[in-house]
Amino acid sequence: MIAVGDELLAGHTADTNSAWLADRLRRTPFPCRRIVVVPDDEPAIAAELAAAAAGPAARVFCCGGLGPTPDDVTLAAVAAAFRVRLREHPVALAHIGDVVARMHRAGWVPSPAINPGNRKMALVPEGAEVLRNRVGMAPPVVLGLPGAAGRRLLVLPGVPIELRTVVLEEVLPVHLAGEPAVAVEEVAYRGIGESSFYSILRTLAATFPDVRFGSYPLPAAGELVIRATARDPARAQLAAAELRRLAEGLRPPPSPAG
Repeated sequence: MIAVGDELLAGHTADTNSAWLADRLRRTPFPCRRIVVVPDDEPAIAAELAAAAAGPAARVFCCGGLGPTPDDVTLAAVAAAFRVRLREHPVALAHIGDVVARMHRAGWVPSPAINPGNRKMALVPEGAEVLRNRVGMAPPVVLGLPGAAGRRLLVLPGVPIELRTVVLEEVLPVHLAGEPAVAVEEVAYRGIGESSFYSILRTLAATFPDVRFGSYPLPAAGELVIRATARDPARAQLAAAELRRLAEGLRPPPSPAG
């Protein structure tokens, strides 16, 4: 997953898109393995895309930078990375025109004409498929990747409501279909310190080498969550059951007197 935006690197904007998308991908055959944040810089984006295309990922997501201003260079970077031209896409242009017309009727813009900034958004890498963006103007696109059959790059808008709508309505049903690749079992404990599970987690790791264990304190909830993740749901369930058994003797510390 490649998140694009100077505002993310500067800390002006929290990258909620990556967290939300990773949570959805966990429930598909394509769980997220890597997240990278890059600036609104065409060479930097293109270099990251080229590296991702050369890697093993069956799905690569690039999020953000599809807007109408000069700093929105993601689609130009996609074209540069895969050595194709940008071409005005009729479907994207028609959609943009429809959105502008609706905005004009609502009194939000002074003219129904497509201005140069909006028209720029219809420039799409040659060979890409344009997906529907029901709640926004920026055109999401899908492009085939080299290597194994079926590998795909999905380029999504950075506005959270647009990204989420496109993923739920266009991407999940078609490009992420299938059974989840991993199963996750969670066990929550209250009032027990994370370090108390050190020996237990070492024992579990040796007993279940095919299961990944992680402990995650949730201070706001006053809980510690331990997750067991495996490709086989039965193994994740068995590991969680063994965790519960091994932790039976653990007790929260006594409350301080007074």
